[in-house]
Amino acid sequence: MDWFANHCSCGGAAKALFKVRDHNFGATAATGEMMRCGDCHALFPARFPVPGALGQAYRGYYTQRPRRGGWRAWPRGAADAARRDYLARHTPQAARRVLDYGCGAGEYLAAIAAGRADREALGTDVTPRPRGPLAYAWLAPGHIEAAAPYDWITLGHVLEHLVEPGAMLDRLARTLAPGGGLWIATPNAESFLFAAAGRWARDVDFPRHREIFSRRGLEWLLTAAGLEPEFKSPPRVNAGLNAVSTLRNIAVDKAAGRLERGRAAWAVIVGLAGHCLQGRTKRDASSPEIVAVCKARSGG
Repeated sequence: MDWFANHCSCGGAAKALFKVRDHNFGATAATGEMMRCGDCHALFPARFPVPGALGQAYRGYYTQRPRRGGWRAWPRGAADAARRDYLARHTPQAARRVLDYGCGAGEYLAAIAAGRADREALGTDVTPRPRGPLAYAWLAPGHIEAAAPYDWITLGHVLEHLVEPGAMLDRLARTLAPGGGLWIATPNAESFLFAAAGRWARDVDFPRHREIFSRRGLEWLLTAAGLEPEFKSPPRVNAGLNAVSTLRNIAVDKAAGRLERGRAAWAVIVGLAGHCLQGRTKRDASSPEIVAVCKARSGG
């Protein structure tokens, strides 16, 4: 796998925090070094795969797989019921043309198009078009402007993967219909899980996450693209799911000692409990996720 030297969007001075590898999917045995920007507080690996190597990095990635059934269906259904608005991506009822950038298997688009003959659901991704019939209209990434405008555009855990997130936000903002909006969910660089688990935190996701934003850094990018963000509170169940994935990474990493892993696992459990008991403002600040609904800035 070939690499290039990585940096955060603001280009500020950064320091190394810890070594990272692909705990989540094991697509590569390569390792890297996680950096933190001293200006915007973003996290980012010091090196990132070149575009031609991304196919290897995403081998076996979860968005390309259909949901599993069996015993997992019940707990998944309960979790989904607790975060209905989030899964619907706060899509307005009035939105007629909806684009999901980074649509993966298309679950969100299929859900919002169901029973809505008046709604056009469109999806695009950097990966090839999925095989078989689709519940949405597929767009090649280069055809976004030709199919515009859109009433609602969503990026569900996509922005952190992009080499030039600011340029993409600027591009998408120009395709919004008057009164349209853009929905973003992305990992939070100031999550309690990074403090508790470090290299095992689920959202390290090396070598797929190119930049993990702080709220301040994300707000700067959105403002530069002519967008006004309104930040939403992520569902508490998402923090729990993220913590479970982090605990799994700790448990299976046999290269680390039991004492070290035990301390990290305990820090995750204590951190999750404290996070869930915090007031909304503090909980949002330490959440593993940032969720923003954006409108075009007046005069922008």
